[in-house]
Amino acid sequence: MNVWATLMLVSSGLFSGGITVFAWERVPVWRDQTLQRYKAEFATTIRVADRVQPALLIASIVTTVGFALTASGAARTLAVIGLAGFLVTLVASAAVLVPLQRRIIASSQGQATLLEAMRRRWFRGHLGRSALGVASFVLVAIAVSV
Repeated sequence: MNVWATLMLVSSGLFSGGITVFAWERVPVWRDQTLQRYKAEFATTIRVADRVQPALLIASIVTTVGFALTASGAARTLAVIGLAGFLVTLVASAAVLVPLQRRIIASSQGQATLLEAMRRRWFRGHLGRSALGVASFVLVAIAVSV
């Protein structure tokens, strides 16, 4: 296996696994919490995740480009489609979810209705990001095996 394939699988597997943990484990817990407790736990968790997840996504993009440049045929095509998914994930995260996270964390106690709406919107957006991240990982994993 070439080095790009290994790096691509490791970085994209860690990225998609990390976002899936949020969707699978944190979102159901956060959904059932009071807004005050949710906001506190969300802020703490996001601070930690925001140190790692963006780096893993960028690494996934870079290594997928490296793999696609060294692959040919179906492997290249699948890698490029997976790359497109990772790029959409990056753009959507930066344009929609990260600003929404900041607004959630900065919201005041008197904005309960607004906070609840933002919480639901973040959950939907994150579930979409997770689905796209996992689909992109599956595509690049298949690219390595063809």
